[in-house]
Parts: sequence; structure tokens; C-alpha cells
Amino acid sequence: LELVRSINVSGHKYGLCYPGVGWAIWKSRKYLPEELIFNVNYLGSDQATFTLNFSKGAANVIAQYYVLIRLGRQGFTSIMKNLMNIADYLSVRLEATNKFTILSDRNGNGLPLVAFKLKSKNIHYDEFDVAQRIREHQWIVPAYTMAPNIQHVKLLRVVVREDFSRERCDIFITDLMHTIDFLDKLDKNSIYAKRTAIENWKALKNISMLTFKNQSHKTNG
Repeated sequence: LELVRSINVSGHKYGLCYPGVGWAIWKSRKYLPEELIFNVNYLGSDQATFTLNFSKGAANVIAQYYVLIRLGRQGFTSIMKNLMNIADYLSVRLEATNKFTILSDRNGNGLPLVAFKLKSKNIHYDEFDVAQRIREHQWIVPAYTMAPNIQHVKLLRVVVREDFSRERCDIFITDLMHTIDFLDKLDKNSIYAKRTAIENWKALKNISMLTFKNQSHKTNG
């Protein structure tokens, strides 16, 4: 990977661990920013160190260490290949609906995730409306706009994790199509009213949180 200088991983995604742990690997020391390195006097000698220290328990690190040792390279390779197969299966199922265009790579090229967008341009809802509605089916599918200069392109992204089996994939497709059918039945004014209500609720929530933050609160009664 000629253009790759560093790789960072979240343990709760593909590290098969719960949230709170992650790690970063640099291709070589010359790519590690100098401002991240500091020297300490340890046991009478000056040593360079690069660590991130926080005041929290080590359970996440211990759990991740256990998973790495238990599965090893062979175990992780087997799991990731299965996830890639499920991601390809999801891509095929999405295309079969004739409602979406797949944007992510397949056949083991890339990560076990599927990025897709709505195929039709003659509809009164977008990917953000889909993401909001499918939450009611207990699925959190983030919607994004692309990088600068192509911000008009919107997409949805599904990260395929170890517990996302083919059976759950089929359930997701069913819920997604229910979502599309529901949005197809709404008119433009209903979609706009729903967006406005969500935006107003978010604004009210932010104001409430800011007000609470700026108030003084007693914890001793």
C-alpha cells in the first residue's frame, strides 16, 4: 500500500471487542509526527515514548489482548473473509431491489461495508430521510454527504460486523423496503413537515443541554 502511511482501528468494530479501545500503526518511524513523541527519564536514562494515557480501567485493553491471542491471524482472517462475503451478499440484495446504486468495492477489495445511494432522482425524499425512518426499525444506518466539490452526492453506509449474519441481512433488507414503501406513500409536504419537526427537536434539545450546562447544580441536596 504505497500511499498508506498509517492505519488506525477501532476495537469495537473489527477488533471484535467492546467500545473504548483502539490502536494505530505507522508504516515506519519517519511517518510518526514528532509532536506525538515525548521523552521521559526512566530508570536513569532518557527514553522516547509514544503512549496515550487516560484515567480509566484497563478492561478494554485486556479484552482486546485476549481476543487477539485467542483468534490469531488465522482466526481473524477467517472471520473477515466471512464478513466480506456477507457484504457482497448485501450488495447483491440491495441491487436486486432496483432502488439503490452500490458505491463501495466488492470481492474482497476494501472493507466489509456497503455504501449505497438512492437510484432514482425523481423522488421527494433523500438518503437522510431513509436513515431517519429506518431508525424506527431499530437500525442505525448513517447518511453522509461526500467530500468537498461532490457534496451533492449523498450515501448510506452499512458496516458489516461479526454478528451481522445472512439472516440479519435479510431482515435488514425487509425493513429497508418497508421504509422505502412508507416514504413513497408520503407527499412532498409530509416529508418536509417531518424534516422540520426533527430539526426543531434537535435545536430544542441543544438549547436545553446548553442551558443545563450553564446552570449551577448541587449534588449534596
